[in-house]
Amino acid sequence: VELAQSRMDPLYLTDVIGIVAFAFAGVLIGVRMKCDPVGVFVLAFSTAFGGGIFRDLLIDRRPMYWIEYQELVWLVLFITVFTPWLFKFYKKHLSYDWFVWSDAIGLGFFSVVGTSHGINLGVPWLASVLCGVATGVFGGLCRDTFLNIKPGVIYDHQPYASVAFLGCWVYILLLELGMSNVWAIWLGSIFIIALRMWCYYKKWHISYHDQFIADEQNTSPETHRDLGRS
Repeated sequence: VELAQSRMDPLYLTDVIGIVAFAFAGVLIGVRMKCDPVGVFVLAFSTAFGGGIFRDLLIDRRPMYWIEYQELVWLVLFITVFTPWLFKFYKKHLSYDWFVWSDAIGLGFFSVVGTSHGINLGVPWLASVLCGVATGVFGGLCRDTFLNIKPGVIYDHQPYASVAFLGCWVYILLLELGMSNVWAIWLGSIFIIALRMWCYYKKWHISYHDQFIADEQNTSPETHRDLGRS
């Protein structure tokens, strides 16, 4: 009875949205990387549930979310089977932007919902936010690791985890202002999605790495000799 009631909870819908978005992102990149069907499912599953599994380990939740709600695993399998078929017929319309949008939607909902789980268990704010960010980014980290590519959360200079971090604090601020949990989750998630996509389309980067390189170029005699030869 409790499980059936939880499926009627508005928060269940936010989880479904995040899982569908992340699974779609995993399938898209799997198809683009020419993985076999099993590989595509592994990417979809790890992207959709990797963050939730990591969160459940952090907060010691049993049974884990993907075990408790097995219909969501079937949903990911359904997406894995039919999305490549759509990709085949609509390949011209499925640009890289679709992957970024799907990933941003998953990031937004998973990060805020992960923070909400921490808050509901009485975890301090900062720890709850970090738990939320980990929930949002860990699935993509697993996906990139399986593909043997540099994880975007570490190497992509466009704001990603930092956007999730900021959005989770927006969620907490809305709660403190007296907003209901459901509305705070939706608005916090939308904030993350909007900011992430704004940074993507504006090509906004955050980095101090270039400054370190510039300083090294300005101070290294070897660099000056190399530049002179070129």
